[in-house]
Amino acid sequence: MAVGILVDLERCVGCWTCSMACKMGWSLEDEEYRLFVRTLGSGAGIDRPQGVYPDLKMSWQPIYQKSCTFCAPRVADGDKPFCSCSCPTNAISFGDPADENSDIAKEMKRCKDMKYRIFEMPAYEGSKANISYATKA
Repeated sequence: MAVGILVDLERCVGCWTCSMACKMGWSLEDEEYRLFVRTLGSGAGIDRPQGVYPDLKMSWQPIYQKSCTFCAPRVADGDKPFCSCSCPTNAISFGDPADENSDIAKEMKRCKDMKYRIFEMPAYEGSKANISYATKA
């Protein structure tokens, strides 16, 4: 079974709950992150929008590090990864994309039906493989 994660960027609100759930669930050190949330805005810092009022734009993108294990011990016990089960907006789906009954397959279909663009991070980002993102085209 090849597992993966789909992040619906239209649902992500940049709350960092996914990252904090991972950090607390695995008792990571203060400076250790397996997942962080990138602010997509002006580039001037965290949570700084792009544009001029009233035409401001900002969004967020969870970035999975190679150190992410997809919560393998939890998944082996039948649980979801901390990031997926803690997301308050249900932006993160997990499972085997080839299994049409999995959460990720159902969300991929929903996003494709809505004509969302689905993509993965480019290799130069150095992020975890098998992470897909969906956003309005």
